[in-house]
Amino acid sequence: MPQIGYAQRQAPMGRRGMVASCHPSASFAGVQVLEAGGTVADAAVATNAVLAVTQPNFCGVGGDLFCLYYDAATRRVHFLNGAGRSGSRAALAELARRGLPAVPFLGPGSVSVPGVTRAWRMLLERFGTRPLPSLLAPAIHYAREGFPISDIVCQAVRERIEVIDDAEWRRVFVPGGVFPTRGDCFRQPDLARTLAELGEEPDLFYRGRVARAIARRLEDQGFLNPADLAEHSGQWGEPIQTSYRGYTVYETPPPTQGVAALLTLNLLEGFDLAAHPIHSAEHLHLLLEMTKLAYADRDRWVADPEQARVPVASLLDKAYAARRRADFDPEKAQSHAWGDPDGGTTGFVVADGRGNLISVIQSLYKSFGSGVIPPGTGVVLHNRGAYFNTDPAHPNCFAPRKRPFHTLLACVVTREERPVLGYSTMGGDGQAMFHAQGLTNVLDYGMEIQEAIERPRFMYGPLTPGEPADVLRVEGRVSAPVREELARRGHSVRAVSDWFSQMGHAQGITLTDGTLAGGADPRGDGAALGF
Repeated sequence: MPQIGYAQRQAPMGRRGMVASCHPSASFAGVQVLEAGGTVADAAVATNAVLAVTQPNFCGVGGDLFCLYYDAATRRVHFLNGAGRSGSRAALAELARRGLPAVPFLGPGSVSVPGVTRAWRMLLERFGTRPLPSLLAPAIHYAREGFPISDIVCQAVRERIEVIDDAEWRRVFVPGGVFPTRGDCFRQPDLARTLAELGEEPDLFYRGRVARAIARRLEDQGFLNPADLAEHSGQWGEPIQTSYRGYTVYETPPPTQGVAALLTLNLLEGFDLAAHPIHSAEHLHLLLEMTKLAYADRDRWVADPEQARVPVASLLDKAYAARRRADFDPEKAQSHAWGDPDGGTTGFVVADGRGNLISVIQSLYKSFGSGVIPPGTGVVLHNRGAYFNTDPAHPNCFAPRKRPFHTLLACVVTREERPVLGYSTMGGDGQAMFHAQGLTNVLDYGMEIQEAIERPRFMYGPLTPGEPADVLRVEGRVSAPVREELARRGHSVRAVSDWFSQMGHAQGITLTDGTLAGGADPRGDGAALGF
């Protein structure tokens, strides 16, 4: 069982409303909406808009969004797919014509349609009560008047300027050639104007001024055209789910990697995980090996379900998990490599006292996405298109009007059809393994949400070019004898800092007998606020 007092801080609690996000100003904006009588959908849009200003390396109106919404009135979980598609010029033949061996990782060629602003509109149409202009007002204020910029954003600017050559991006984030430093009042007047216009013109990004600016900027090197933007639509759908030790766990379906998180839980369910001391070698080895099995299936199958067959039901069949467990060796690490665990994403959760809950994941993919800002907009465009591959036989192959595979996922957990937990975290490819670690901390070890988030994490996979594919990073708070035992079992262990930023910035809210408790990740700028 967890140690009493392990967490660095107690989870904030409330009865009427709670927001857990990766920036205090964003959480405060969401709480203000809830206090004024707005819904969790209203509060989510206000929270996300502020994050787009204060955490521009992680998220923004030039990216994509997915969410799960638990509606207390119907006891039903809804899934919103706010991802954009590739352009109509996206094709392997076009890559070859341009002399490109793969979809570019940065620049105009990496951009797919940004879906987040349409997703906000859809969310408010179904579950909102407040007009969009009022919800965007805090974000507009912070963009126009400025906010104290954090170390995390400043560091991201310094790192990404080494690879981003977009003149407008440099003008916005390194104004006058001067890097921002912690505490500077950072202003984004172009973004303030765009957000103000968005409040009055919901189609701004698809048929309006911003759409035209995006199309012009991508005209020569991108794969999008004006029609691709004009024809964009999000989708409401059904989440995917599994049972786990008496709980029902919902995750976002393909094209996200939610299936990997659920398959990991199905695999773990065959073991008495809590019989192992927390962060013992036995505990971590079991989590790692089940994660690898789930990720292998993820990499084989997950893609846009509108253009590929993704056998979700078969993958989540309990009998399938039982067969897959046969590949587990309790004494030896198996090898499996997947993509880059690093990413530019934010996850947040909002809940109210009536039992409504929303778990959101919103992303630019890499830090500052494509590094492209269409002049005059202040909008950083994501580079989600870079996740397509060029294997003609693979379901995630680069093709026109297709949603790429997304590392994003969001989670809601219920018991007897009532919500008990909302959870979301950034972290690129690492998100599904971070979900498995955080969820089992709560569901198997009985931790309160703040402790579950603060506990040490592992991350499997390379972060930089040239690293071994099987590198395993473990936070330094995991003891040296445990790390040595993992190495003995064949894991390529590297100890990292005690609070390693790239282990994801998780946020969560639990609901227990009418009390809301919020957890925010100290690895980032997170804050949970409630009342």
